Amino acid sequence: MERELWVEKYRPKKLEEVIASKEVLEKVKLWAKKWEMGKPQKPLLLAGPPGVGKTSLAHAIAGSFGWEVVELNASDQRNWQIIYRIVGESAFNETISDEGEFYSTKEGKLKLIILDEVDNIHKKEDFGGEGALIKLIKRGPKQPMILTANDPYNLSAELRNLCEMIQFKRLDKRRIVAVLERICSKEGIKADKKALEAIASNAGGDLRAAINDLQAIAEGKKEIRVEDVVTAKRVKELDVFTVMMKIFKTKIPAYNDVMLLDESPEDFIVWIDENLPLEYKGEELEEAYDYLSRADIFLGRVRRRQFYRLWRYATYLMSCGVQQAKKDAKKGFTRYRRPIIWQMLFQTKSKRERLKAILTKIGKYSHMSRRKALEMIPFIKILLNQSLEIAANVAAFYNFSLDDLEFLLQDRKRAEEILNYVREKGLHRVEDEEFYLRQFKETKQEEPKKEESLVEKEIDNKKTEKSESDKKTKDKRKSKKAVSDVTLDKFFE
Repeated sequence: MERELWVEKYRPKKLEEVIASKEVLEKVKLWAKKWEMGKPQKPLLLAGPPGVGKTSLAHAIAGSFGWEVVELNASDQRNWQIIYRIVGESAFNETISDEGEFYSTKEGKLKLIILDEVDNIHKKEDFGGEGALIKLIKRGPKQPMILTANDPYNLSAELRNLCEMIQFKRLDKRRIVAVLERICSKEGIKADKKALEAIASNAGGDLRAAINDLQAIAEGKKEIRVEDVVTAKRVKELDVFTVMMKIFKTKIPAYNDVMLLDESPEDFIVWIDENLPLEYKGEELEEAYDYLSRADIFLGRVRRRQFYRLWRYATYLMSCGVQQAKKDAKKGFTRYRRPIIWQMLFQTKSKRERLKAILTKIGKYSHMSRRKALEMIPFIKILLNQSLEIAANVAAFYNFSLDDLEFLLQDRKRAEEILNYVREKGLHRVEDEEFYLRQFKETKQEEPKKEESLVEKEIDNKKTEKSESDKKTKDKRKSKKAVSDVTLDKFFE
């Protein structure tokens, strides 16, 4: 049996149930009463951070005054034709469904048109963007309109001036706790107030996030204690939970929400992959995984090329692509879970580091890369399972520690036997470079002298002959020089 989402189940039905300041409520009531009196007013622009009750307030107005509600997401391009029909002259006295179908209503009964997330609308008019919305409002629709925006200053000044803006602030912890206590009371759950305060603190003023968190923690429980509340990283994970809920349970584009998350696309795709089978089945699941695989291709290109602009395509595919794979919005409560692969990686971290250390030793002493050393592992395992002498020599050659041997053999007793044998026999690793360098020097000093003695003697004889020949030549040159130095006068003296 599907469980209803508490954010929907306990959404305010009347204005008096809304958590907002007295000033805001009075302003909204006055606006609605003037519409009831037949005095058209500017559209309301409810602005503020997510989860502070903007959309809830809009629905509460309709509930208090008995108005029909047509809610559309302004950032969805496909809705713009419907919006034209809603605010157009021909639609003033008819109610229109989300599919654009007309339903007859009592004459004169007002319809509240709610346009959500107008700060995400496309700017280009041919997509039915902000310019088109401005034109529609300037025509003076005779039905009340409420626009919501997280950041109103993403809108043009012209659009803001056409609306009456009401600014919302984040809710304080005390008000959030009061709402959580009321929900626990209605659900028959006994909750420690400190636990609810912890949830409220982690929500950061986001009531919707706090309610979602409460429902996730209370799943299958009749009592909530402080230790049930996971405080570490809760805000971040709750944001992920909220965005996943938007992707899986609505068709409202979630691209901008994903971009605002404190999660890289490479991390968020793991969240989607883990929880996708909990929501989709059959052809929907197949199509969603197709979008997810294409997103993964873009992420691979980012890793290889360091071209981070491709993240936007990956993000769009894993959010909007996955959203469009479903035929209808999913209903009920689903308890999303953290990616199991992260837990597995954490648990196997020590094993991976041990393998890396072993491969480094094999690569160093066998003069090969770690990748090539990985191919040696099966053969080394075979040698370590041979006789104790062979295993000990291998262990000594690679300088394996007890943990290294236990990792390779998966048998601590055998690893201890091998290491004890290595110590008893005094086996140790001889460093190649030092050993061969020492051997080379000793050989150069002793053996070559005996082998080359005759050669050296012959070389000495040749040197002697050459020196005598050089001496004679030098004497001749001296005698010639002496003769050349005799002048004609000296010759006849």
